[in-house]
Amino acid sequence: MTDPATTDPHPAHAAPPAAPGPSPAPTPDPNPLDRALLSFDGPQQPVVTLALDFAGPPPAPSALQQRIAERAPALPTFRGTPASNLRVPHTDAADSAALDRETDRISQLPFDLAGNVPPWDVRLITGPDSFRICLRTHHGFLDGVGATHAAAALLSDTSAEGARLHPPAAPTARALTRSLHDLARTLAGPRPWTPPPSTDPAPSRRTTGRDVPLPVLRHLADTHGVTVNEVALAALGMALARLRREHRTTGTGRDVLATVAVSTRTPQQRHLPGNLLGVHRLILPHRAGTLDESIAAVARQTGAVRNSRQRDALRALLENRAAPQAAARAYRAALRARVTPLVVSSVTVPGGLTAFGAPLGSAALLLNVFEGFPAYVSFTRTTDLVRCSAAADTDRSSLLAVPDLWAELLSSGRNAADDDPDR
Repeated sequence: MTDPATTDPHPAHAAPPAAPGPSPAPTPDPNPLDRALLSFDGPQQPVVTLALDFAGPPPAPSALQQRIAERAPALPTFRGTPASNLRVPHTDAADSAALDRETDRISQLPFDLAGNVPPWDVRLITGPDSFRICLRTHHGFLDGVGATHAAAALLSDTSAEGARLHPPAAPTARALTRSLHDLARTLAGPRPWTPPPSTDPAPSRRTTGRDVPLPVLRHLADTHGVTVNEVALAALGMALARLRREHRTTGTGRDVLATVAVSTRTPQQRHLPGNLLGVHRLILPHRAGTLDESIAAVARQTGAVRNSRQRDALRALLENRAAPQAAARAYRAALRARVTPLVVSSVTVPGGLTAFGAPLGSAALLLNVFEGFPAYVSFTRTTDLVRCSAAADTDRSSLLAVPDLWAELLSSGRNAADDDPDR
């Protein structure tokens, strides 16, 4: 632990950036999904880590600590959590590999949910010419999209926002039916394929990641008339198909199923604590022969989710408190690796986020994965990059190879699109 400076040479501690738009909604009680996640209260917890990489000299840890102490009490996200003894742990990293190892280590550290300690913290890791700020939280306290808004409000020199939020609309009957069917299939349907252990020696880390320039995905998305996220998911399906072939696992006839997180957080809820999200089931096209075929298969499914307004149906189901205990038990049952092998999420950290004079370069959303809990893949988008991150325990450690496979497939897919004379 070192403190590189005792004074802050960067911009003065700005006031917390004001959140534009309507007044925030009142702070709600924990919903059934929150309660299900908070039930993991032992040494192994679903800890969410939003790692933000800034290019430039780091702030003094005391300056970062002061900024957070000044801003956190004004945010509904953190209101009511004890923060009187707030401290920002600081670690030096000799290079990027050491920085990733330290991030992996702290992403697994649990919170004392029974003590007088908040279920979130902020940590600073400094490298030779950059620094990383990690906002960590127990998943039962805050979801990934909420973390992007909290980080922007806590850290930014000027007004900045987190991931895009969607105004509410009335759900369709078709979307409500689809959402309930997804939950029933998760709990009682055929068991999907699960990533196997790696054949290599036991990995020293539970997380891996790889950046791809955003223009690579944007080019493919524009070529096919789809979104960047749909391209990322299609490449993930191809990467998992290669993984299955390489490991020749049992159950290769099973579908490769991703449980895709969908944020239901509205603009009025940008700074509320809790999990404002639902999920939909996506069959990843592992039998597709080309990335083009994979993109088409993904877009058909995600288009149906979007067109039927399933996001709004998931919001309505989450807000229904008719049987909260039964709902919490159902969510807890779904949070088992046997029925939900893989969760996938996507978040965007918009451009313009600058902390202590240093611009944001890249970011990653990580989740602590432990025995019996779903494995995890995330896509975190910044101004110029998309980072694919994977998290898995030893029993599913082959998944840690996915970010490299994903990046390789996107690079080759971009080259193939450029070489196609019909485009």
